[in-house]
Amino acid sequence: MTLWDLVTATVRRWPILLAGAVLTAVIAYAAVSDDGVYYTRTELVLLAPSSTDYPNTLKTKSGSLVVTAGLLAKRMMGPGEPAKYASPDVTLIGEGIREGWSLRLPDTGGQWASNFGEQVLFLEIVAPDRETVAQQQETLIRRAQAELDAMQREFGVEPVNDITVRPAPQTAAIFHVAGSRPRVLGMSAVIGVTCTLAVIVLLEYRQRRRDLPYPARLAGDAV
Repeated sequence: MTLWDLVTATVRRWPILLAGAVLTAVIAYAAVSDDGVYYTRTELVLLAPSSTDYPNTLKTKSGSLVVTAGLLAKRMMGPGEPAKYASPDVTLIGEGIREGWSLRLPDTGGQWASNFGEQVLFLEIVAPDRETVAQQQETLIRRAQAELDAMQREFGVEPVNDITVRPAPQTAAIFHVAGSRPRVLGMSAVIGVTCTLAVIVLLEYRQRRRDLPYPARLAGDAV
């Protein structure tokens, strides 16, 4: 089909062109009407109990703290296997989630291996409004502290030897994340035009096959 054939087919099948334009406009309007979401990430740092040998709990690192962090995340998130990504910096928004939360131990090993080297948990929250994010952030931090305390009581740890958890920073910033409206309009137009033209070309192809003499159609099928 030449360019002129496509133009004449588009004019001849103007109802399809009109329907495609209306659908494209509706989709574009819905996309640009999206107000975006609000997002925050808080780091929950697990701290060892202070002692004479290790008075600075922030600098104390050990495998047991990392294991405890992993157990805490599993306890709050459930027994399901977490998804692995190439980078630990992947966010909930990057995963396409528009409302929800996650608590995970960052894995720096990539997709093919596991490497948990820090006793830090990433608490991520995404919601349609700022108030929900702030409320969930406060609730989940309190829950993490309570779950860690309950877990240590279950294992018979004396309170003097308790591992504690501290958010860093104490109040994480909440960001408004929204898409680029010019890009949304541009992509909607490109997708709408492409799909509309594809439908017209398909109908033209089927119409031409029906207009061929029966022997010619058989020869085309054989080829």
